[in-house]
Amino acid sequence: MTKKVNFEAKEWHDLLHLACIGVSYKYSTRDLHSLNQLVVFIREMMSVQQFLTSAREKYGRYELINDLINELVTSCNSREEMLNDNLADFKNLKPVIERANQILNARVSAEEAQAMRAFTYELAFEIANAAGDGFFGTGEKISQSENEFLQELKRRLLDI
Repeated sequence: MTKKVNFEAKEWHDLLHLACIGVSYKYSTRDLHSLNQLVVFIREMMSVQQFLTSAREKYGRYELINDLINELVTSCNSREEMLNDNLADFKNLKPVIERANQILNARVSAEEAQAMRAFTYELAFEIANAAGDGFFGTGEKISQSENEFLQELKRRLLDI
């Protein structure tokens, strides 16, 4: 099985970049200056924690995803660390996903690559579905823009 140590530092960063695509998309569309948006943000981050906990069970046999989850838990502890990357990069999925697919195709088995792609999509879906755009996140769970993002992500990750 493939582990973090099997990747060069830049490759590992690019895989983390892919895994965080759903979180980063939500950040790039949020204005966290209002109480309402702060509550929505907290709900979304709680959904990330819940997803990562359940993903450990679902993807437990893949050392690559376990290493990735451990890194995500460590690196996502503070908002500042998450905002260090250029969030505008996540508005154009094509280069992020193409780079990650190149790495996956070169370094891991087809089964591990598919598991990584599924994990990434599921995490993005969970975040999008965590809270709506209405008062304190009670509105429609997945907005039109989130739906478009998820459809493109699915097409580029899972429909290949």
